Amino acid sequence: MHPLDHILWAAPDLDPAAQAFAEATGVTPAGGGSHPGFGTRNRLAGLGGDHYFEVISVDPAQRDLGDRARRIAALARPELHTFAVRGTDVAGFRDLARGLGLATAEPVAMSRMRGDGVLLRWRVVTVADPHWGDMLPFLIDWMDSEHPSATAPADCTLREFCALHPEAEALATIYDALGVTVPVRRAPRPGFLLRLESPRGEVILT
Repeated sequence: MHPLDHILWAAPDLDPAAQAFAEATGVTPAGGGSHPGFGTRNRLAGLGGDHYFEVISVDPAQRDLGDRARRIAALARPELHTFAVRGTDVAGFRDLARGLGLATAEPVAMSRMRGDGVLLRWRVVTVADPHWGDMLPFLIDWMDSEHPSATAPADCTLREFCALHPEAEALATIYDALGVTVPVRRAPRPGFLLRLESPRGEVILT
């Protein structure tokens, strides 16, 4: 199985999005950093256990934007963008997805420097299927790096996270085949729902 690792909340501008999360929850996302070569940067908040919430935006210091950064730049407001599942067999996940007929990229190595000077390294496999888009998660292998949930502000607790889609049964079948444990609900439009407990009570994000 591939359990939930983290949830991405995307916005074109990092500071306003992080501030909006802080106002809603009472927890200010911290840490994070830039993703060199991909055009994004982030801040993080823990969700309890080994899960975390990633506020991700375009990095104005980078000239070249990757595919995800370009999609984020086009957003009108912050929104739940996609999610990551955790695993170590990146090639196996790629092959699983391709066996389902899904367009899947080759594994990519990424890194960023933490504020305390510690270099984090990881690998990802992205399922870039045009029909399902960002409803499909990417797999992340943290290799020998400390998991970000260990150092992120930890005053929020994940209560519920689910995918929403008009083709809920078809999407759930794909999740099951990929070993993804996130539930899927039928809804008029594709998206996600996150319910968390915070110092300011229950917060729901979409």
